[in-house]
Formats: sequence, structure tokens, C-alpha cells
Amino acid sequence: MNSPSNEEVYAVLDTSRQALSQFMCRREAYDDVVYSAEGMLLAHRADHGGLGLEKAYFMIQPEGLGRDAFVREMTFLGHSLEQKRNYHRTTRSNGLRYPNLVKLLTIIGLNRVWQSDTTYYHLGDRYYYLTFIIDVYSRLIVGYSVSDNLKAKANIEALKMALRCRKGMDVRELIFHSDGGSQYRSEAFVEVLRSQGISSSMCMIALDNAYAEKLNDVIKNEYLSYWQIDNFVKLKRCVKKAVDNYNKVRHHGQLPMRVAPLEFEHYLSDSKTQKPPVLLIRDGQAEELEYQPMAAQNLTYPGSGAFGGTSQILPAFVKLGLPKEDGQLALSF
Repeated sequence: MNSPSNEEVYAVLDTSRQALSQFMCRREAYDDVVYSAEGMLLAHRADHGGLGLEKAYFMIQPEGLGRDAFVREMTFLGHSLEQKRNYHRTTRSNGLRYPNLVKLLTIIGLNRVWQSDTTYYHLGDRYYYLTFIIDVYSRLIVGYSVSDNLKAKANIEALKMALRCRKGMDVRELIFHSDGGSQYRSEAFVEVLRSQGISSSMCMIALDNAYAEKLNDVIKNEYLSYWQIDNFVKLKRCVKKAVDNYNKVRHHGQLPMRVAPLEFEHYLSDSKTQKPPVLLIRDGQAEELEYQPMAAQNLTYPGSGAFGGTSQILPAFVKLGLPKEDGQLALSF
């Protein structure tokens, strides 16, 4: 029995030599696009080790590949990321805390709400601690510190860095939001806040400090975990690099035009005539725990007998309305 000719095979497959040749050329061109995109992905991950595929797509914007195709092809090539978890507790609280002033609060502009949290970094047989402060509106990291302990001194260093970052800007209507960690309730830390006219806000559970919690995850699992860090000095150097990458390069899907935080702040400063976008702070939408709407009017510092009666400040742009179904605060224009 004679083998079929190529023409006979093409006829059975309802195609032609020319069509097959054109298909192979298109396939080769597509493969070139995919491998070019892979090269750009790997180049970006040299500085952004935990860069997710969807976020990478918007940073790279490869010509000839849509978002879904990019994610599919990079996943097929083995570039998807494994999720990492944080199980180490860094919050020490005795239950006394300020009321939550930010949940479901609408803000327009910088220096309205900063969120902060402290996380750990395991190095050898020791734990080190990273504290970050983020301007929720722009997602810019305005202050941070790296420490070998959980004392309030590190948090104060991060706060003073944030104030230097915002030097010359009015922060008297700023709410500083955190968990109930004792570092954020220390007399020294609160005095720095009050000296600048800054109010305090605290959450009951991590879900209601979501912007800061997410930041911890990004810095540790998208950056630090991909770098070879073997001592405390290098850890501090790498944290600075991660903060720079986060602020200046990493795109944020929730910001207008998916830009980096610093670019967004430049946009705000250059767009005086345009109305800035509105941000509703949803956080994790944790169920309110024994919420008492009017209790927030008692703004005396918790444990005032032990801390000299340090007073709370209620920002001018926030008002405590009549009890509502959601029992939250609203802007006062």
C-alpha cells in the first residue's frame, strides 16, 4: 500500500500547503511574543520577586498579548506564584484602644488617613520586626522602620520619618489608624501624634486594618522572600529597596490609571483643576463588635490614669452623626 501524498493529506484535513505555512509563521511569531513577554517578566521580577502575573501584565503591557493570554502562557511556562502565609503574632494588646474612626469613612486627598502595622521577618534563629505607615489615599509608604524588638521606639522612628516625608504639608486633620498594639498606645508615641494635631483610631481585628496588612504581605512575600538576606544590616538595606520599588515602580490596580503611588501623588499635584477621586475606606468589612455609636464622643485616652490623661483629638473634617444603621462616621463639608 502506497503512503498518501502530502496533497492527499491536506485534502483530508481540508487545508493546503500554503495555509499550513501561514499557520506555522503565525505560530512562530506568537511564540516570539510569548518568549519576549517572559523575558520582560523575569527582568521585572529581578526587583519585584513576588510580582503577580496580572499586575505584571499591566506593568509590561506586551504587544500582541492580551491579559488573559499573558496569564495563561506565563502560568504554562511555570511563572505563577505560590501564596505564602503569615502566622507569627506581633500585636500585644490589653484590650484598651481608641474607637475606629475610619471604617466606611469617605476621604478625598492625602494626609486624611494613615494606616500602620508591625510584622515580623524571620532570619536564622531570630525574629526582626518591620513597621510601615501608608497613606491610604495614595498607597504611598510614608514611613517605616526595621528593628530587633517590639518596643515603641521603632514605631516612633517610622512616624517621625512619615512626618519628614510630609514636611510642609498640613497634617492636622490626619487620622492615624492601627491595631491595638501597645506600641501605638505608648505615651511617647501618642505625644508625637498630638504634638502635630493628629488623632488616633484603632481596630478590633486585622480585617479593619486591611491596607496596612496587605502592605506587610506585599513587602515580605513579593520582595524580601525572593532576596538573599543573611544579616540585620542587609535586611534594612533590602527593606529600603523594597519600599522604593513599591512607591516608585509597582503598579496598584486600585489607583487611577493603575500607576505607582508616587506617580499618583505627582498626578494629584499637577491636576489642580480636576476633581480628585473619592475613596471609601472599606477595609475588610469586619462585623462591628458591640458597637456603640455615641461612645466615640468620649475621646479620653484609654488608661488615662496611667498615661497622664493624654487626650484624643477629633479631626475637623469628621463629625459624629446621629446613630445610623451602620453607625459610622462621615465627612463634614
